[in-house]
Amino acid sequence: MSAPRLPMPSVWRLGNFKKIMAEESFIPKKLPPRVAYPAEGFGLFFRIALILFLVAALFTGGLFVFRNFTLNNLNNQKSVLQKLEIEFEPKTVAELERVSNAIASAEDILRNRARISSVFELIEANTLNSVNFSNFSYSLDKNTAALSGEAASYRDVALQASVFESSPETASATFGNLALKDTGNVSFTLNIILKK
Repeated sequence: MSAPRLPMPSVWRLGNFKKIMAEESFIPKKLPPRVAYPAEGFGLFFRIALILFLVAALFTGGLFVFRNFTLNNLNNQKSVLQKLEIEFEPKTVAELERVSNAIASAEDILRNRARISSVFELIEANTLNSVNFSNFSYSLDKNTAALSGEAASYRDVALQASVFESSPETASATFGNLALKDTGNVSFTLNIILKK
């Protein structure tokens, strides 16, 4: 005899099993509600860093463009110079340079001669009849004239210095090295500083 078959409990039936398993699942059917955080976007530090980076990138790009422009310009100028060197013979250039230097030297000599000539004119116009000059030296750099000579008296030496000092071309006139000679004349030196 066989054991009587017991009816399966309702829990074990296939349809009920799926239902029970669905209720007791560890996987939630609904997700828990999310906590909503306010969106901050990019922070202040990031924005400043981005701006600084962009400025540095633009500056670097500008320097690169400027460098290339300068190098291209330099290369163009070199090629123009090489073409000019080919067009002119080196001997002609050397000769023109020599003539240019000679002209510049002549201009300096004439300019200095005109200045020295005005010093001679100043001395000639302001020298007293009782004064004779025997030595003359002129310093172009310092714009000074040094004279030595003789006068009839000490009074004439002082008067000669004051005449030169009162001249509009003279900044100052000083005398020194006074000595009475056997002839009765007074020897002296006179330093004149001229105005520029």
